[in-house]
Order: sequence, then C-alpha cells, then structure tokens
Amino acid sequence: MTTIPIRAIRKPAYRGTDQAKAQRVAEQNLIIDRIERHANEILANCPDEWQTLSFGRIANDLKIDVKLVCHALSDGNQNGRGVRVTPAERELLERFKL
Repeated sequence: MTTIPIRAIRKPAYRGTDQAKAQRVAEQNLIIDRIERHANEILANCPDEWQTLSFGRIANDLKIDVKLVCHALSDGNQNGRGVRVTPAERELLERFKL
C-alpha cells in the first residue's frame, strides 16, 4: 500500500573517509529529494482519485535516468505505481500544489 505523501527511498549516508563517495551519495540523495517532490506534485495537481505515477514520465520531466526513479519509488513494479488518493490524503498533498 502506498502512503501519501510519497516517501522516496534514500541512500544511506556514506560513513567512510572517501570524500568523493560521500559527495556522490549526497548528490544522489538530492536527486531523490527532487523525485519525491515531483511525484507528490503530480498527485496533488491531478484531481482523480486513482492515479498512476509513471517512472518514465518523472524521469523525462526531471531529465534523469529512469533507473534512479525506479529505485527511489519502486515497490517491485518497474514502470510505475498505482496510487489511490483519498480526500483526507488530498489535504496532505495541498503543500505540493503548483
């Protein structure tokens, strides 16, 4: 079951001494933050109760690799996920409206 607002899966912080690896993980998490925000904006701006989050659409909108979107939002499906937005959840999405 999908919780609203959408929460993306972030990479754990790198705890080693390699600054390049730490920077790479931090940059990926910033991209994942953008993915999460965009997914919630899509849900907030569509009035339908049943919606589909297409990983390809999110990747195209953000100009990033679809694999990163899939890893950040996936619950096993590789193309997207179906989401039901109830009236109570719609209130939680108000902050994401454009």
